[in-house]
Amino acid sequence: MFGWFKRRDGAPPSGPDYRRVTTRAAADKLCRQGELARLLLLPVEFGGQDIRENVVHVPPFVAELKARIDREQILPLAYEGKVSRYTATPEYEGSSVVPASLRIEATDPGSFGTTIHIWGAAVQPAAAPARQGPLPSAPALAALDAAARDDPAAFVRAFIGDYHAWNDYAHRIAEADPAGGMDAADAAYAALVAKFCLPGLAPQGVAFGSDSSHDNARESVLGIEANGAAAIVRTRHASSIGTTELAHDYEYHLQSADGRWFLASLLYVADDGKYECL
Repeated sequence: MFGWFKRRDGAPPSGPDYRRVTTRAAADKLCRQGELARLLLLPVEFGGQDIRENVVHVPPFVAELKARIDREQILPLAYEGKVSRYTATPEYEGSSVVPASLRIEATDPGSFGTTIHIWGAAVQPAAAPARQGPLPSAPALAALDAAARDDPAAFVRAFIGDYHAWNDYAHRIAEADPAGGMDAADAAYAALVAKFCLPGLAPQGVAFGSDSSHDNARESVLGIEANGAAAIVRTRHASSIGTTELAHDYEYHLQSADGRWFLASLLYVADDGKYECL
């Protein structure tokens, strides 16, 4: 199992109260007023249909957040062959028809799971588990050497090495400190972005797991296309699940400024398109 981790997002602790919304008619009325929105548990992109059994009523922020998780987090994993099954399971509180939380899972052969906390007891913070032993230290980020500053392939190699170190650190600290590990992983990722990416670039949400998506031991450079102050480095990352060999292609889009290279975009190359995964 891949054991992928994602940040758990949800409503603030002082969320709304939907205890009295006990019928679909009441939920439909709140939809017309804009307080709730209809949501397909299995999205259209994954074969879901707009039928009663597949529809729940949730606050609009939940519909937007779930769509973003499906599009930006689960879909790339599916394209990479890491997941092939999907479920979205609502949990309710009392007699309300508005879910208090929504558990999203993608599995087979890997495993991804996250929970959207919506209202009621689900948004109350859980007590942090007792911590045992010292926490892992964030990886040190050395300055780029001359080769990485000048050569696109060497720059990408440097990024892959630091990304691999970050992924392993994020995975360890999330297991050691579930309460604060994600914040530590975020901070370390921000440092990685600041070192390699164009100033002001806003990356997507962090994603990490027991098997890093980038690893110099398994990711080879296929080719380099340079044109003045821009360059594209194409790579292939090899992995396996049991006896099944997998290959994942990436494009590192670089820009030159101030005498060095910067990473402007990192695309996962699928059969039907390219998807940002930075």
